[in-house]
Amino acid sequence: MGDVWLVGLMGLMYIWFPKVAAQSPIKNPRDQQTEHTLLINEINADTPGEDTSEFVELYHTSGQTARLDGYYLVFYNGNGNQAYRVLNLQGKATNSQGFFLVGSASVNPAIVIPKNTIQNGPDAIAVYYGKGNYREGMSVTGKGLVDALVHKTKKTDRADTLVKVLTPGRDALLEDSTFRSTDESIERCRGADAQWFFQVAVPTPGTDNHCVLTPQLNASAVLISEVHLASSLEDFEFIELQGPHSAVLRDIVLVLIDGRTKDVYFTMDVHGKTSLDGLLLIGPAQSKIPVDLAFPENSTRPVLRDGPNAIALYRGNSSSFAPGKALTTAGLLDAFVYMSTEGPSPELLDTLTPGRPAYGSVRHQLGDVSMSQCNCCSVTRDSLSYILSRPTPGRFNDCPSRRFSQTVSFCLRVADCQEWLPKSEEILVTVVQALDQSCSCGVFPAYFKDLKAACQDLGLVFTTLLTAKSEAQLSSLLLAFQTFLESPRAVSFDGRNVTAESSCFKDVPAPDLTPGAPSEIPEGTAEPSRQAGKLLINEVNPDNPGGREDTEYIELFYTGQTSFDLQGYWLVLYNGKTGRAYRVLELSGHHTDELGFFLVGSSAVNPAPMVRLPPNTIQNGADAVALYYSSSMRYVLNMAVTAKGLVDAVVYTSRVTEKAEQLLKVLVPGQGILYENDSHSTEDESLSRCHSLSARLQSSFQVTVMTPLRENACSSPFGPSPPTIRINELGLAGGGTVRFVELEGRPGTSLAGLSLIVFKGQEGKVQHSILLRGSIGASGLLLLGGEHGGTELTFKDISAASEGISAIALYSTSLFPGGMKATSEDLVDAVVFTCRPSTVGGHLDFLGPLYAVPCGYDRSVSLSRCPSSDASTELQFAISEPTPGLQNSCPQDALAMGLDLCFLIPNCSVWILNHERMLESLRKALVSSLDEKCSCGVSELYLQELNLTCVDSVVKISGRMHAPLPEQQQSMESWRQDLLASPHRFSVDGRVLETSPECIAQRSTPVSSQSSSSPHGWEIALFVVGALLLALLLVGLVLHFIKRMLTDTVVNSVTEGSSSSLFI
Repeated sequence: MGDVWLVGLMGLMYIWFPKVAAQSPIKNPRDQQTEHTLLINEINADTPGEDTSEFVELYHTSGQTARLDGYYLVFYNGNGNQAYRVLNLQGKATNSQGFFLVGSASVNPAIVIPKNTIQNGPDAIAVYYGKGNYREGMSVTGKGLVDALVHKTKKTDRADTLVKVLTPGRDALLEDSTFRSTDESIERCRGADAQWFFQVAVPTPGTDNHCVLTPQLNASAVLISEVHLASSLEDFEFIELQGPHSAVLRDIVLVLIDGRTKDVYFTMDVHGKTSLDGLLLIGPAQSKIPVDLAFPENSTRPVLRDGPNAIALYRGNSSSFAPGKALTTAGLLDAFVYMSTEGPSPELLDTLTPGRPAYGSVRHQLGDVSMSQCNCCSVTRDSLSYILSRPTPGRFNDCPSRRFSQTVSFCLRVADCQEWLPKSEEILVTVVQALDQSCSCGVFPAYFKDLKAACQDLGLVFTTLLTAKSEAQLSSLLLAFQTFLESPRAVSFDGRNVTAESSCFKDVPAPDLTPGAPSEIPEGTAEPSRQAGKLLINEVNPDNPGGREDTEYIELFYTGQTSFDLQGYWLVLYNGKTGRAYRVLELSGHHTDELGFFLVGSSAVNPAPMVRLPPNTIQNGADAVALYYSSSMRYVLNMAVTAKGLVDAVVYTSRVTEKAEQLLKVLVPGQGILYENDSHSTEDESLSRCHSLSARLQSSFQVTVMTPLRENACSSPFGPSPPTIRINELGLAGGGTVRFVELEGRPGTSLAGLSLIVFKGQEGKVQHSILLRGSIGASGLLLLGGEHGGTELTFKDISAASEGISAIALYSTSLFPGGMKATSEDLVDAVVFTCRPSTVGGHLDFLGPLYAVPCGYDRSVSLSRCPSSDASTELQFAISEPTPGLQNSCPQDALAMGLDLCFLIPNCSVWILNHERMLESLRKALVSSLDEKCSCGVSELYLQELNLTCVDSVVKISGRMHAPLPEQQQSMESWRQDLLASPHRFSVDGRVLETSPECIAQRSTPVSSQSSSSPHGWEIALFVVGALLLALLLVGLVLHFIKRMLTDTVVNSVTEGSSSSLFI
């Protein structure tokens, strides 16, 4: 019986354990979305001749120097699936750009290997990390695997085992797919969807791969890539085209046009095959550099004339373009218009490059430089995508790279910002041209990418990514840009002079402030999410309750509210007793998230920090955190506190008795120290920037609850205390016109000094101002306007939400001139509303949530303040029947019912990535559907405790619906039953979702934060049962062996006794 149990249990374990291992939540390093890792970036396993140029290029995704301790590079033979070479990378490091090269001596690698070392295939190369026993002769393994590439040189080659273990789901890569005699390599590239893929191209050991995404090429599959004019008959002139790799070109004609007369002066048919890099070189037949297609023998030299002229590519043949024939856009593939001093014909520009200016070449540089396209390959017929660069015939253009880049910003001082906003791109071109004239640094509009423009209080703010060809050039351009904007710069645009300067916002000067002096910027007027252009310390949490100290952190914030490159920035932590640095963090290679936040902190901080620190790293005080920027200076441990390169600083303490005089003197002169725990709370809190965006200003901070990677909670530390008087109900007539406003407060509270302000429009300007008087009545309510015994104030025609956005706000001031914009200074309470749910809040959105009210009703409705049991929502008002002077009609818990819906969607993982936004969008879609069904004036506050989860292709919404009256409850229940009975479609964030009644019956437990491949409950239970059975079996075996030993002892004793009696 025991043997049967043992066999059964072993079979059970054999079946179950591999399944659990396959579903382990600890993912393979290849699949983890880690911040930075080491990847195989390029391999060249098979070179022409004796394989003297073979190499493996590794790349660290930080893009900077990184130690390679713990990494191994393993080469596998596909015949036998064993390692034929293993390289331990202990003590090695990538170069300053993140590259590490292993290969033949000819490619100047960090590790030299003999020629013909890397086998041609079918073989594999893998990167491992950890303490595994990686050695030559070992069998292929996935343990510790970080990255791998299986390669071959013949289509018929097979490497099934290597693929199964190292790259499941991705077949072996064919290196020489075009069977060319020239050299090529397999290169890693990032696709348009941010996913990695591999391509075969010309080798680029130790430098960026030249990734041309063929799908990005326009329908022509060929563009004008580079134009090189000759200054004399001896110079080499050429035109280079860019197309798909190794593609045959036919039925294309090259046309040259005189820019003054618009006459065609040269045509030739284009035919041939592009190179491995997709290039086709056109030039003179007799030249030192071989061309792919020669100019016709009877061509007049030079073929390419000085500007103004144009080059165009058409579908067709040269016979269609007779001299003197008018140009057409039919069949036009690409065009490039250039000039020197005289501009081209406007009609020519309108035909070939509509809406774009001609490229302004420099005459004295002809023969030395080329005009190179640097926005390949989605941009056509745009001269602004070209720059002047060194000639690169037969090779990729010498263009600026995002590897050497930094986000910059500037302000255009204009009064009518909305009028200028559509012209943002043209304005940037004008500013860049003025910058180049100022610095003579050879900068062009194509150096600036990812332009964003937004209207702010004082003008139009531009944020853009400045790229360069090298670190040195980037530093030079940044200095030139900074110098250019040091003082307001007049720029001429559209015949009007406007002023460009570094910022639209004036900082409060930090020096010479007495300790504790308040900022000149009123509290709450400088929200980080509304500013642009600089990196600041935003939140510091140096001291946690108890002794663990594992949730301390420092949060930085880029006020442009976009991803910002931290190249050149340093974070230094200073000890207040010694005045020296006890921790230095170089931030180069990192960047903020898409909202501008960057987090450094302990591992227990949630969300996870971008840079992790050991617990108890950030000292409690009196100490300091300082942010520096320098392209040349290095900040080191134990250095004395310095102001050189200082960007921002915070000096703090957790004990009132401790001081840090030297840190205060150098970092924030004339100011007092910040006390982190001034609330004396036992809960954790942080120092948060709340009162201004001024650097090195201690009074910008206050103690709040912790908000890592979120907007600071700039009220009281532990939730806002309700104002003495607040808006309780807003009565609206048809069309959204205000009928009455009901205030709530303690009975007898005076209204002296309070004003009720009506704002209108996205610009948030004052439409009407009412100075209040009197006091709150005995009921705790005061009715303003209306026909139910309110004050004599009237709101007739004051605000109609149907015309856009309106707001009613209560301020503790009587000074509010007409035309002034909304501000948070002296704000007591506010309600923002509109008849257009899709309307963007504009300048009023900081006053609070935007409520959509039903304006199509003949009857009146109200926005009533109601309690919410949903802590995740900031909603405070619900649509209801008007109750002026009475208790508000609010959704009731007693009239609540459950809501469980399922939607089918191909990939719900996208919903989990944007959980909060998707939940809000779904809430609005459900409310809209419910209101259409019952016409009962429901609002978003009626849906509470909503939760969104997903598994595979099913999105599940659960929550509760609250009704204020039994009649509405019946209508809502009818709507819910209708949704469950048949499929319904909802439009959510541009996606059409369909309800699925069948999926309600599914009892699978969805999870939103873990992979669906995690072990199920029954499997865990089976494991527990199996473990118990195994324990019982072991106990049984032990008892069995003990019993057997006792039996043997007794038998031996009996035997010995019998033997003795025989002798007697």
